[in-house]
Amino acid sequence: MPVRSSTRGATLPLTLVVLALMSLIVATAFRRVSRERSINGDQQAQVSALAVAQSGLEVFRTTVASMPGASADVTLNGLPGGSAQVSLRRVRDSVNLEPAIYVVSSRGTSTAAISYGPTAPPAQRTVAQYMKWEPVNMDVNAAFTSLSGLDKNGNSGALDGNDGCAGSGIPPIPGVAVPDALYTGHTNPINGSPDNAPDYLGTAGTAGTAKDEVHVDWDGIVNGNAFPPNYTMPGAWPSAAQMNLWPVIRANGNLSLDATIHNDSKGILIVTGNLTLSGSFRHEGIVLVGGVLISNGNNEIHGAIVTGLNIKLGMAVPQTAIGNGTKTFQYNSCNILRALRPVGSLEAVSNAWTDNYPSY
Repeated sequence: MPVRSSTRGATLPLTLVVLALMSLIVATAFRRVSRERSINGDQQAQVSALAVAQSGLEVFRTTVASMPGASADVTLNGLPGGSAQVSLRRVRDSVNLEPAIYVVSSRGTSTAAISYGPTAPPAQRTVAQYMKWEPVNMDVNAAFTSLSGLDKNGNSGALDGNDGCAGSGIPPIPGVAVPDALYTGHTNPINGSPDNAPDYLGTAGTAGTAKDEVHVDWDGIVNGNAFPPNYTMPGAWPSAAQMNLWPVIRANGNLSLDATIHNDSKGILIVTGNLTLSGSFRHEGIVLVGGVLISNGNNEIHGAIVTGLNIKLGMAVPQTAIGNGTKTFQYNSCNILRALRPVGSLEAVSNAWTDNYPSY
């Protein structure tokens, strides 16, 4: 009779082996899912950090209202998804009226992304962009533009639309631009195109068309922050060294400048009221006057002058009278560019962006 072997007791070990294998399979699956979720989360965090870095770059660019110096470091909090550390470094200063070049880097830190690793730091990404400083443009109607008209007493001096910047190649512009029929007195001092005659802009007054031909945002300058001043009058008049930086000088109300007290000026001179010049006062750059220019003595302005701008604000302004004396008011494109250089915006250089900029 054959002997039968006993199989009792084999089921339990086999069951334990199967359960162990199933547990291992489930654990491996969970680990794989967790790993994939962590990888996807890291990728999403990197994308979020990239967006934060780019946002920091753009926000910083729009907040710069005057030409930056050699370097600047700013932390921008409250950006969508996180914060950014922005660094600006000047690569080349403005040379011979060429714009200054900067490299601006932004390291974005994503705080909104979900981290699946308890020890994983917040995601960071750095982008960089070469930028150049673009001064604002000024549409110059003439060497001397007056929305309230101009009266020239005597044949001396010059109201000159020929460019005083040597080698610029810019053709002559009008020496004088005024509303229709609002030029009186001698025309011999007017040089440019036309010669010995003013250029007429249109009808006069607050309801006329001439004010729309002068593209100066006077409301933005007076009531906004279009040209942020470096110095405000009344106050200390800038020194000669400070003038060499071509500042923006603003006077709220009337301003009187005497060559025996005030040194020659450069840059942009803004006067919301009337401007009175005495002696051999000289200015290089732009002069913007809300009221009239009262010229006593042998004054010189090399750049561009606009008076009567308060007409653009609905205010009446009398005719500007230029008295006797050898006055030289000449268009100078180089001085205009130098005066406008500190006021402008950072603009991106084409094909000069990177998202793998090294940071330490």
